[in-house]
Amino acid sequence: MNKTLPLISRMILQRWTSAAPEMVASLEASGQLQPALNQANEQLLETLYQLTIVQKMEYNAALEIALDEWSASPGPPSR
Repeated sequence: MNKTLPLISRMILQRWTSAAPEMVASLEASGQLQPALNQANEQLLETLYQLTIVQKMEYNAALEIALDEWSASPGPPSR
């Protein structure tokens, strides 16, 4: 795992690698892994902001929800 990635990106990559290693390999092969991680990271942080600041949710609960939504795949969450 790339230690230079932000913590959230490393967490997302770890979940992607566990759940869909073939997707990670495909993204790597096409050169799209970093852009997909960047997008998921930004979207996760936005979700985390909405849950903790706007909705006043406790941080750890919000983080778990945000990770579940945005680390499932490199696309929009299934809400």
